[in-house]
Parts: sequence; structure tokens; C-alpha cells
Amino acid sequence: MVCLAKSPNKHNRLFVKASPLGDDLSDAIETNKVSFKDDPKLRMKKLCEEFDWDKNDALKIWSFGPENCGPNILVDCAKGV
Repeated sequence: MVCLAKSPNKHNRLFVKASPLGDDLSDAIETNKVSFKDDPKLRMKKLCEEFDWDKNDALKIWSFGPENCGPNILVDCAKGV
């Protein structure tokens, strides 16, 4: 399911889609093998090699949650026109 949020002036739209991370990645985040404190390039390399993530998506992680340590990730998957 895709959710839509509009800005107050109705000029900007934000589409959000949720999907499960997988048990292996969730366990790695909970045991701090993958963390928001890691260097973004090292984290990207680990996500690409061990969890088959796309390189661009792995570099566009906005946050981990809840409270920067949970097994949820917010990723900017927007593609340029």
C-alpha cells in the first residue's frame, strides 16, 4: 500500500511505501552490526555485499528507528527525472 501526504500549499507530495527488511538485516541492526553510527560508505558496502541492497538506496538512508537504534529504516528511494 502506498501512502500520500501533501504539503499545506499542495505543491509538494510525499509518497511512502513500507516493505519488510528481512530477518537477517533486522537481527544485524538489533545486534549493532549495522548501525546509524557506522560510516555511510562502510555501511553501504556491508548492506550491498551481505544483504543485496542497491548501492544508491544504501547511501540514502535517512534514519533508523525508533530512536536511532531500532530495526526500522527510512530510505529515500526517489529517482531523478
